[in-house]
Amino acid sequence: MILIATGGSLAIAACLAFAVRKHLRLAGPLTLIALAVAIGLTFATPADTTGDLLDLTLRLSSLGRLAALILLATTLLLVVHVLIDEPAYNFFPTALAVAACAYAVLALEAPLAMCGVLILGLLVPVGSFTFHVTENRSVEAATRHFSFVVLGGCLALSALALASGLPHDQPAATFVLLVVILVVAFALMLAAIPFHTHAALLASEAPAAALGLYFGVLVPVTFITFADILTLSGLLPAIVQITKVQDLLLGIGLVSAVGGGVLALGATGLRRLVVYSVIANLGAALVGIGTLSGPGIVGALAITLATGASATQQLLAAGALESRAGMDDPRARYAPLAAAAFVAGGIGMIGAPPLVGFPGRFFVELIAYQYSGVAGTALVVSTLLLLAAQLRASLALFSDPLDPFHIERRPVAGVIGGIIFLGLLLGGLFPNGLLQPIAVFAERFLQALRPL
Repeated sequence: MILIATGGSLAIAACLAFAVRKHLRLAGPLTLIALAVAIGLTFATPADTTGDLLDLTLRLSSLGRLAALILLATTLLLVVHVLIDEPAYNFFPTALAVAACAYAVLALEAPLAMCGVLILGLLVPVGSFTFHVTENRSVEAATRHFSFVVLGGCLALSALALASGLPHDQPAATFVLLVVILVVAFALMLAAIPFHTHAALLASEAPAAALGLYFGVLVPVTFITFADILTLSGLLPAIVQITKVQDLLLGIGLVSAVGGGVLALGATGLRRLVVYSVIANLGAALVGIGTLSGPGIVGALAITLATGASATQQLLAAGALESRAGMDDPRARYAPLAAAAFVAGGIGMIGAPPLVGFPGRFFVELIAYQYSGVAGTALVVSTLLLLAAQLRASLALFSDPLDPFHIERRPVAGVIGGIIFLGLLLGGLFPNGLLQPIAVFAERFLQALRPL
């Protein structure tokens, strides 16, 4: 019952927040209370708690519980930012709807249901913030995003429906084809290269808080769902039987890792830099999954969760800098705390020690070298490209050292960035809290890969 209560409370609160969305003094506190209650209930829920809803099995695994706590906390910080610094009446029901979808995806055990709820969650925030036809704003960005998500979602649902309905005595090539379709479907939804054009357009068009909700919450949920669906669908043995499927996954990951790093290095704006950095890190995470190894899976999921937190931190900081200094030439002197938060987020984005992203990146690059020298070298090159891109942006922010700095009146982005950076630091100093639940999932993944 506690799983239903947590997800149901978020869904009901989303409906209530939508009803009072134009009354910020009601919608904002309601959203904060609902998220705080959901975090408390999730924290009180033991790992592997089960339940049933409409013939669907619910189970909050140790990884699901960890991810739910991190992503609900990220959503809470985004709501605080919007409530104080960037009032937007439609953000509060959107944030609650995304939180409800994310929690439901992490708790469900049926691949088809997981995929359907995930698609709904991916469509909610962008539609809410970009379809402002009367303002002639962001229609192209929204249309592209909807097209990519719907196409990927339809492919994924089709592959999963066929996989669940086919007899197990089918030729191996049949299941291999379904795995290929599933990999391409999630590459579309994750905006992996070459399916990244809609993400780059969103970076320029959507508000910073909406981007934080998308890249900081929904993208990590999408990656975790991909790994979970592979485990639950029974399609993993097909990857072992024919290595070309594994090569496809590794190829998409390597292209995204290196291509995202190159694009980040040449990015002309802070938001685009963050989005391309996310794509590069997701590529590295896909390589980790593609190695089909315990360290690779652990590293991939750790990278994904750390990237979501760092992306939220950097996007909020970028939005604060742009609102105070202008999008064309943001400088630290206009919002020094936000600029410091952006730099700190960049350190987390590249997985520098002692932050929590370092163990994940280390595991993935180490196992990639053992799998292939080319793969390992490509991931190191990707990391160096991200390092150069983040360093370039940081130097540009602080390029006026002689000008006096004036602390911004409402340093919300800086304070939230500090909270996220502290969380990443504590996670790096005490990594077992993050890595142990992921390791439990990795063991489950490997058991599904080679069933007895």
